[in-house]
Amino acid sequence: MSDGGFCFGVGMLTLSRICCLSILLLFSLTASALAADRPISFEADQVTVNKDTGKMLATGNVVLRQTGTELIADEVTYDQKLDKAVARGNVFMISEDGTERRADFMTLDTEFTHIVAENLRTRFKDGSFFVADESDTITGDRSIFSPSRFSPCNCDVEAGEKPSWDVRASSSIHNEKTQTITHRNVRMHVLNLPLLYLPYLAHPDWTVRRRSGFLAPSLAINSDLGITPAVPYFKVIDDTSDLRFTTYKYQYRGVALRSDFRKRWDDADLDVTVLNGNVSTYKRERENVAAIDATFKTTIGADWDISARIKRASQDTFMRRYKFDSATTLKSSLTAERLKNNRYYMVKASDLQGLNSGDTPEIEPVILPSVFYEKYQGGWTPEQKIRTEISAIQLDNDEGYDLARWSGVAEISEQNIVGAFVNSYKANATASFYSLHTKPDSATTKLGDFGQINPSLSLATRLPLSVTIGKNTTIFEPKAQVVWVGGTDRTQEIPNRDASDYRIDEANLFLLNRYQGKDYVLPGTRADLGVSGVTNDRTFGKLTGFIGLSRRISGKPSAGLAPEQGDIYSDYVASLSIIPSEKISANWSGRMSSHDFTLNESKTDISTVLGDLSVSFEHNQLAKAYFADSTDDREEVVLRANVLLSQGWSASANQNWDLSAGKENRQKTNASLIWNGGIQDCVTLRIDYSRDATKDRDVSRSDEIKFTFGFKYLGAIGKDAFGK
Repeated sequence: MSDGGFCFGVGMLTLSRICCLSILLLFSLTASALAADRPISFEADQVTVNKDTGKMLATGNVVLRQTGTELIADEVTYDQKLDKAVARGNVFMISEDGTERRADFMTLDTEFTHIVAENLRTRFKDGSFFVADESDTITGDRSIFSPSRFSPCNCDVEAGEKPSWDVRASSSIHNEKTQTITHRNVRMHVLNLPLLYLPYLAHPDWTVRRRSGFLAPSLAINSDLGITPAVPYFKVIDDTSDLRFTTYKYQYRGVALRSDFRKRWDDADLDVTVLNGNVSTYKRERENVAAIDATFKTTIGADWDISARIKRASQDTFMRRYKFDSATTLKSSLTAERLKNNRYYMVKASDLQGLNSGDTPEIEPVILPSVFYEKYQGGWTPEQKIRTEISAIQLDNDEGYDLARWSGVAEISEQNIVGAFVNSYKANATASFYSLHTKPDSATTKLGDFGQINPSLSLATRLPLSVTIGKNTTIFEPKAQVVWVGGTDRTQEIPNRDASDYRIDEANLFLLNRYQGKDYVLPGTRADLGVSGVTNDRTFGKLTGFIGLSRRISGKPSAGLAPEQGDIYSDYVASLSIIPSEKISANWSGRMSSHDFTLNESKTDISTVLGDLSVSFEHNQLAKAYFADSTDDREEVVLRANVLLSQGWSASANQNWDLSAGKENRQKTNASLIWNGGIQDCVTLRIDYSRDATKDRDVSRSDEIKFTFGFKYLGAIGKDAFGK
């Protein structure tokens, strides 16, 4: 090693091979490298330096480094005066941002920021790549590739792997400042086959989160609507708002436009969807239709959560027919909620629009408004709890009823442990005042102002028991409760608007007022009995179950709220859950008649995971007595399946069957086949099939198959594409 820091030959360096030199010291630089404080160091097997010309030749496993950038080559010539390096043979360069470049020949100057290369293969940090015969790059500004081949597919081009798709152009420019890649004279290849030609193509690069432009198109073929292409366009307004327009051209039924607007603030979100169309409806061959679905959420002060939603349509069937929304009711609402310490506040107003053919304004409820306040606090003993509640509601157009109701509730409860028993009581007083303005002609309820007061009391006890047999421990808990509800029976005078679909189940068997709402309060006395159990078994895994029964001691049966109301005993309420492992579960719940064990209601769901396949089965059944004018029970089966296939493929399907009246009617069918580009992660192909047997006015049974294509960086909205 000489005094000047030069290293000639390999000499004594055979033990380590490395000859580390700082260009800053070697050449006593005062030029750009020193000014920018960007020293260059290198390693090589052999170095030759000409002090007079300021040139250096490094050969054999050459490695140059400069502030995060590393260059490896068989041979490197460096000119100190020109601040230029020329690399030859197996050139490999990795930049500070993770970009990798491979070339046969590469020239670098201006502190490695200007790069000219031949036979270049560039791979960026996200896996996308450029291949070009020639390239000229100014770091932080732009790169020119000609002729070029670009693909975002994560494949090993060096090993000869073919991308799922690529674009080949006479020239390409990557503008780092505008984060845009432009291609000229483009041929797009999919699976190495030419698909289309474009004179010009521009798209955002991998650093862009959102960019205005066309998104992935889709093509649907529907038995009612014909062939329907859909082309979305995405418009970025600013950092926190954007628009998406999607046009639909129905082969047989007209045209439609969907507009989606999103806006985000620090404490508020706004999402608006507007539908416009000139399409066929049951009214005329072409009708102008429109719909809106707008949601706004914000927080006022420290703890008031405000949410507003407007959901409305100008015509009742077009959203279902044209596959925008399958709902048969649209609800607009404004809600303000506050939860603070032991208090809860809620103010709500809503309006319902029915979309079934029989819906009219007289049966579309409007709430203007509903006010609710609830408070919990301690009582006179440590175990005592006091709950107070105040509520008011104005209800119009609810199946012919217009009414106002004011209610107040005071409740005290306490739980004590005596020996092995856990005893509790709950005392409640509910007072309501009604102002009934209108009612249906057939209703027995009366018009005018009236009120009622109903006190109630429950006494309950439960006994937790633990039984161990071998290594299995089972916990049983029998529970008994006696309930008294006082006051006057006014169920024929007060319209029942909040408990009309009451069905006894495990959740409400032990409630003080099992009808939940304020409108239906039936005086009398009853006894509730039940027992629950849980165990872990080696064979069956975790088992939980419950069975219960209620007996009416005094008072009249509830009229019209459940079948067999003349019975003193309620249905048996039962449930069973079996979970043998994390991948298998089976759940059943139901109600059986107390006198002949007829199954009045049942719900069954079974799910399992077998490798890459997950399957679930659901069965629901309900007795005919719950449906007006029904001649048979209602029964439904739903089957769902999802499977991960090889090479990035996945499939899913679900099917609904209506088994009522002993028939087998296939209702809704949905199936999807998805390819996400496999390990290359650059292509998405989705094929959806749907069949809907629903009929209403111009909504008829239809079959549809839909194709959606997505090419990475050529138009897509990801899950994290928009955020605060």
